[in-house]
Amino acid sequence: MSRVTATAARVATSPAVTPSVLAFFLLLYVGIAFGSNEPLTALMAITRGNPALIALLALIPLSGAARLVAETRDFLRRRRALSGAAGIDAGGLFDDEVALPEESAFEEEGKRLEEQGYAVRAGSGSLAARRGLSLFPARVLYLSGMVLLFCGILLSLTGRATHRQVVLEGEALPVSRDLVRGIVLKEEPGLILQRTLDIAVAGEGGGERHFGLYPPGTHRGHYLYPRYLGVAPLLRFSAPELPGGFEQFAVLSIYPPGKEDSFQVPGSPYRFIFQMAPGDGPDPYASGKITLQFRLLKGETQVWAGSANVGGETSGDGYRLALPEFRRAVVTDFVRDAGVPLIWSASALLLLSLCWFVPIRLLWPRQEILVVRHAGAVVARSRAEGGRRAHAGRFHELLDQVHPREGGTP
Repeated sequence: MSRVTATAARVATSPAVTPSVLAFFLLLYVGIAFGSNEPLTALMAITRGNPALIALLALIPLSGAARLVAETRDFLRRRRALSGAAGIDAGGLFDDEVALPEESAFEEEGKRLEEQGYAVRAGSGSLAARRGLSLFPARVLYLSGMVLLFCGILLSLTGRATHRQVVLEGEALPVSRDLVRGIVLKEEPGLILQRTLDIAVAGEGGGERHFGLYPPGTHRGHYLYPRYLGVAPLLRFSAPELPGGFEQFAVLSIYPPGKEDSFQVPGSPYRFIFQMAPGDGPDPYASGKITLQFRLLKGETQVWAGSANVGGETSGDGYRLALPEFRRAVVTDFVRDAGVPLIWSASALLLLSLCWFVPIRLLWPRQEILVVRHAGAVVARSRAEGGRRAHAGRFHELLDQVHPREGGTP
């Protein structure tokens, strides 16, 4: 292997690659935050349009894949060395390595290691001892999860397509002809959210599906992300300049109470500004007991103001507004994103990695000792994935027994 190739391999498998790249993006995020109210959205937009930043982010999964290959290779080499396979160079595979004189006698130390709980394999000119379970499966799951996670992020950044549409009761979904039968908001505290949202959709071919806040549901290749709640009252409005009146459902993003939205009466100079009045009882969106406060503008001049309950009407100054019914609405992002399955798969792998790592690390940590006589010398090697202090004590005790005059000090 050439020097350039060796250097590239060391850099690719360095654990510093991921934190270094993430630190750069964190600094970029902090810089953007000084000039933007939505720094994360701005950072994603900047990264999406910058090939250099995309390439920099791609270093994380590439490094993870390289580390996975390197750690798998080292694990297999170390396993073969402990099993007594010939011709295995164990240099760099263990944490500690001590060179001892050729006359050092270690063949009888296997019994003492067995008494300390090690599984011992003694061969011609070698002694291998191990105990506990390896964390290698957890490492494989972790590195695989990181590769999938950042591959998913890259796919989301470069190929995500989002269309924001209104999902309205009694109307078809924007991406199909499936009918939205109902939208229900309930006060049902869960593990994460304090409320639940249920969007019931009747399939065109029969059956019914339900979509909630999280995790996002899928429909015909789109992920559904509810963003804002709203109402669509049926407006019946008449004014001196509109003797025939006007009637239409108006989709208003006015939830939670206090949030304002406007509606321009088509073909006229009139514009309503609506606000949902807060109530002392149940949530008005969930209960359906909604009072709308409004201001009516003609051009830029306010000509009327008041409030009306949904199901009622009000009039004054020659104007009349009736709200005979309403429908609930959800402003929803319909997203095509090839990275989502990878991100969810990565989450599962990372969780499995944690489930393996924690009990093994605490209860059955892997500890290994390998002593080999070759090339006119004796080399003792030691490695521990947990319980390092106790294992190091046993390793140094073995060195003292094998070569007492130098005390086995590395």
